[in-house]
Amino acid sequence: MNHRPVLRRRQAAAVSAVLAVVTTAGLATPALAAAPTAPVQSVMGRQDAPLTLPDGSKLLSSGRTGMLSVTDGSSVVYRWTRFSDGVTTTLPGRRWGAQGTDTVASQDGAVVTLTDMSGAAEPVVIDTSAFNTAATPYTLNRVIGTTLLMTTSVSGVPAYHLVSKEEGRVVDRKVALPEGARPLLAYTNGPGSFVLHYNRVVGETWTKHVVVVDPATGAISQTYDSLPSTVTRSTILSPTHVAWTETPAGGTATLAVARRDGTHVERTTLDPLRNADGIILHSVGDWLTYNRNGGGTAGWTDAMHRLTARSLKTGDTIGLMDHVQSSTVDPDGNLLALGGTVEHGEGLYRVAPGADGTPVATLVTSAGRPTALTLTNETLPPAGAVDFDANGGVLKASGKVSRSNARVGLSVTHVASGLAGGAGDTLATTVTDFALTWNGLFHNGVPAYNGDYTWTLTATPTNGIGPDVVRTGTFTLTRAPKAHDFDDNGSPDLLARDGRGRLRSYDITQIEGSSTIRPLDPVNLGTGWSGYDRITATGDIAGTTAPDLVARDRTGVLWLHQGNGKGLAPRTRIGAGWQIYNTLTAGSDVTGDGRPDLLGTDTTGALWLYKATGDTASPFAKRVRIGGGWGVYNQLTATGNIAGAPAGDLLARDTTGTLWLYLGKGDGTFAPRVKVGGGWNAYVSLVGAGDVDRDGRNDLIAYNANGGFYSSLYVYRGTGNWNAPFGTRRAPYNPGLGEGSIDLF
Repeated sequence: MNHRPVLRRRQAAAVSAVLAVVTTAGLATPALAAAPTAPVQSVMGRQDAPLTLPDGSKLLSSGRTGMLSVTDGSSVVYRWTRFSDGVTTTLPGRRWGAQGTDTVASQDGAVVTLTDMSGAAEPVVIDTSAFNTAATPYTLNRVIGTTLLMTTSVSGVPAYHLVSKEEGRVVDRKVALPEGARPLLAYTNGPGSFVLHYNRVVGETWTKHVVVVDPATGAISQTYDSLPSTVTRSTILSPTHVAWTETPAGGTATLAVARRDGTHVERTTLDPLRNADGIILHSVGDWLTYNRNGGGTAGWTDAMHRLTARSLKTGDTIGLMDHVQSSTVDPDGNLLALGGTVEHGEGLYRVAPGADGTPVATLVTSAGRPTALTLTNETLPPAGAVDFDANGGVLKASGKVSRSNARVGLSVTHVASGLAGGAGDTLATTVTDFALTWNGLFHNGVPAYNGDYTWTLTATPTNGIGPDVVRTGTFTLTRAPKAHDFDDNGSPDLLARDGRGRLRSYDITQIEGSSTIRPLDPVNLGTGWSGYDRITATGDIAGTTAPDLVARDRTGVLWLHQGNGKGLAPRTRIGAGWQIYNTLTAGSDVTGDGRPDLLGTDTTGALWLYKATGDTASPFAKRVRIGGGWGVYNQLTATGNIAGAPAGDLLARDTTGTLWLYLGKGDGTFAPRVKVGGGWNAYVSLVGAGDVDRDGRNDLIAYNANGGFYSSLYVYRGTGNWNAPFGTRRAPYNPGLGEGSIDLF
């Protein structure tokens, strides 16, 4: 079992005093809570002593010499811890504490033993066997001072009994409730304190009441009314007031407060979002405190995590602690709480009235760990240039947060476009290490662009306690240029012209990762493209690293649209007379000089080669005739190296729908054709889009315009084998690439 040794310091006597706390590391830390201006007599001794508090301990009761706690888990363990020297004693079996005393109860059958853990008095043995029988079994509910609160059931209705030992004999007093009363809940916050809730049915009339009971006699001393439909919960009794929480039918958590010398009940909303379940009440002087325990380990935010005090005189409220895991009352009526504050951390706190009566929470035992979330063992994204080709296209961050109820996230933003991506994780129970990997995609599914980025790593406490932990930085993302990549992100793009003349660029990665939930997010490349009767994606023919386009207008003039990594630059004129060509294609380096070349078949069936020069003003060398008989083909597609040869290849579809492969030799010519297969006339477009699946081999995209509203796209994976250049096709989700007739490039 994991025990955390902690050290205690006595409260200082004046506001100017400094409360020093010795942590587990043995280092003195600064003052924690401001001490009250007048001395506060602590139930704890003056000697500094280590206290061993196992993780997950829950306080049950506290006396002048020590406290009772329990640790749940695979086995329940009760412990008594002395304040004087920190010695902890494990107590076998189940134990009951008596609030505000050193008394701890144990039970063996019908015999209950009350042990004064201070050793100041002999144990009190209460043998209930005279009335606690198999026919009338009594159940120990709680201990009030040296009196046992026990319950029986008569015809399914519980009855409460106050059992004590007086002058050597056991006395059983039944709590005297009115006729028709059905007791519901019982509460005590110290010796002499006993409050009972009950419903009462008289005829067909239901009423609900909260009553103060004298634990010495079982008689009711005060009665207060609640609505029959109200669910009542935690209750406290102070010398002047009684208070409880309740939830009206369909309502929210409400605090009900009444003076003990009257019957009027004042009600105030505590939590407008939830009911009263789990709210714990205590009294400290003329103030009430309330909270929901467990906020330190909770995985959700709740305004009631905070321990809040409310004045019984004015109704003013103040915050005392950011969360409480468990609490109990000491003999002076003050509150001992295991919990924490963002300012002072986790530990055992004492809540007691200050000089003006206002409660003050003071740390008396530090657990040596913070309440606010902290981050250690950080491995953050690198600064400077980050080569995404070398690191697999991902960005990583890792670390350790101080507690498991946290959510960590890495946000990455491209400075120029404002597009963002990232990764996040909500940690599981007991897991404090995290490792985040940004997959290199923006939130819209598009791979990240080259360029400058900012990143933010945020660790957020899921219980809402304390500030986020934030780390920030910058880096520059780099990738080598890729074929058919018009937006400079290392991923091929598919160009689509729709029936309205709009040209848009669709990232292949986004197409393959799209769904009905996330629509495609194309880059608009302008309108007016219906003025061209041929458009060809050429690759980089003009000397930059970005791919280019050539487009022929209806007068036969060929234009260059140079890529710039962000789209297309304004067009420049290449020349006229290009109307003689039936087909145009580009993207394969068939000459072996490292630049893609342009190929076209004229009306006579001759195939012509235009070698790329890398010169924007004159992008092509003088044409060279390769051969004749190419008039049998109605589509040519340059694919780059798709079949394992050293140069770019060419696909040609004939008028019967048969697809043929021409392997490039690298000298401007091709090897004899190889039949790929038939049935390819089903497609209106065949696009050599580069390496779609990032396996190092170029692929082919085929488009079938007859697929209904959602026209069909197919990806044919390149195999690198000239005998069978493509694997089985797959169909990525395609939510439409524009309006009207679609042409792909």
